Amino acid sequence: MAEVRLNGVSKAFGSTVALEDVTMTVENGAFVVLLGPTGAGKTTTLRLISGLETLDKGDILIGGRSVQGLTPAQRDVAMVFQQYSLYPHMSVRDNLAFPLRNRGRDETYVAERVQEIAKMIGMEDMLRKKARGLGADAKQKISLGRGMVRKDVNALLFDEPLTVIDPHMKGELRTQLKKLHHD
Repeated sequence: MAEVRLNGVSKAFGSTVALEDVTMTVENGAFVVLLGPTGAGKTTTLRLISGLETLDKGDILIGGRSVQGLTPAQRDVAMVFQQYSLYPHMSVRDNLAFPLRNRGRDETYVAERVQEIAKMIGMEDMLRKKARGLGADAKQKISLGRGMVRKDVNALLFDEPLTVIDPHMKGELRTQLKKLHHD
């Protein structure tokens, strides 16, 4: 993971100010949690870092370089959303493999990494199933797995990805996320 730095970041949506003059640094390898009430700007901050929103003012640096003007793909950031976004016509395996195949990774590596992530999220037995036929819990786990499948990202951003997951699995996934971060 790379250092992420926000310097005087501001963002408004019309007359609603979402962020005003935010400056913070997330050190390389750090695990940081943003807490606050609804409307505090947590999601907006993540969307700005990932490039899904544009800044009104300030600068964002990832790995010491400004990412202004770079597309989300060029920023090399993985983001997992509260609302999952999957390809319903694809299998669980293909949904998990998509970020790796999109980057042109070797199929042997893709198969090994998908199996590793499927085990981590408890979906090894469901790799052949289509995403459209699965429940919200399973779909969110796939979304989480897609965010974690790439090892070469500058930052891994989570926007409340465990919200719809049952309490027992939530605890297991928290343990797996801690292990992933440690590794």
